Amino acid sequence: MSSVELLIKALNFPVSVCMRRNDLVTVSPSETVSSLMFRMVESNIGAVIVIERERPVGIITERDVLERAIINKNVYKTTAKEVMSQPVISTEVNCSVKEALRLMRKHNIRRLAVTENGKLVGLVTERRLLTEFASQLY
Repeated sequence: MSSVELLIKALNFPVSVCMRRNDLVTVSPSETVSSLMFRMVESNIGAVIVIERERPVGIITERDVLERAIINKNVYKTTAKEVMSQPVISTEVNCSVKEALRLMRKHNIRRLAVTENGKLVGLVTERRLLTEFASQLY
């Protein structure tokens, strides 16, 4: 199979093939920024999903923490709800990699929450998608 054929095949994979599922870190809207920052460092991740009733309501990235919490607020009192980006852009679990990349480009983001019937089941990132492409080619 040629590289182009492999790439086309990979673009049609569902995002569930390369999403983060088991080690997904979520927080509640009331969790403090200091607490969620500790969890991000401990888990070596760049973002957490804010959930309410098993549904994603926001996302907090390293950049959100820097821009909205570290500079102007007390991280021990500021909550996730105050600094999260919302609404969180998401896609359903059966969405193709191609569609996920299109959504990321459209919204100028690098992470998508993955849902199944509206409930959070994973997170897919540009890096994970590129890693999947590379593994198909080599």
